[in-house]
Amino acid sequence: MIKQIKKEVHRLLDEYWLIPRAFKKTSKLKIMGSKESVKYIIEQHFSLSRFGDGELDSIEGLGGDYQHPSKRLSSMLLECLQSDLPNHKVAIPNWLNHYDGKPKQGFWTNYVVGHHKRFLPWLSFNKVYLDTQLTRFYYEKKDKSKCNEHIELIKQIWNERDIVIVEGCKTRSGIGNDLYDNANSIQRVLGPALSGFDRYDDIYDFIINNINKNKLILLSFGITATVLAYELAKLGYQAIDLGHLDIEYEWFRMGAKDRVPIKGKFTNESKAGHNPEAPMGNDVPVCGWHISGIHD
Repeated sequence: MIKQIKKEVHRLLDEYWLIPRAFKKTSKLKIMGSKESVKYIIEQHFSLSRFGDGELDSIEGLGGDYQHPSKRLSSMLLECLQSDLPNHKVAIPNWLNHYDGKPKQGFWTNYVVGHHKRFLPWLSFNKVYLDTQLTRFYYEKKDKSKCNEHIELIKQIWNERDIVIVEGCKTRSGIGNDLYDNANSIQRVLGPALSGFDRYDDIYDFIINNINKNKLILLSFGITATVLAYELAKLGYQAIDLGHLDIEYEWFRMGAKDRVPIKGKFTNESKAGHNPEAPMGNDVPVCGWHISGIHD
């Protein structure tokens, strides 16, 4: 009985004190909606760096399953988060200011309550952020009626563009589907499947020495994509951190109800998808051209 009373007290404390108090602060952040964020990139040709919980944790030097902790990475992430380049935008989750007065338990609610005192000093209430969830267009959506409209809008970012996909060697973004079929050409630069920042300098040098600035760079490369998009934007490239867009697209196409593994692709949100077999032989786990100029 005492245990039940304590549990109820904690629930009431969360719902009527801790959650409203935390969101009262984060709700002042200015974050565009997902659709508006995509349109902004299309119209302004901006580069994009996305900050989710992994990137915010990494600023404090906390490691994860997919990236070793690094003081240099932490420093570069914080610089990117607080940057204000004329050709680059920072995205943060719209969940940070998504509060309707009816607190619901969930990952982002718990994250805001537990971490807002840490990450709010890094952010600006005067800046307008894009929404990280612009690439999370399917699985977390309760109303999936506009998912097709959203992904078709995203595809306009690279419509008739020459694109270079920078990704982990087991990511295989766009392979086996039509995600990039409206691009003029596709080239790939492959890095490690895990802890991509360990090869950051090699990949950065390869890009600036081999890729023309009129090409659009699409990054599906974990936390490294966040800083790489920013550093390339400094040089005049358009580089966009797409995150898990390809996996979301695969789930959308199959009408997935759960975060299921995708055959042949590294699916980090499904334990069964961490060691995919290559669909086309062995990929090369180092930076360099993989297949040039064609859709593989």
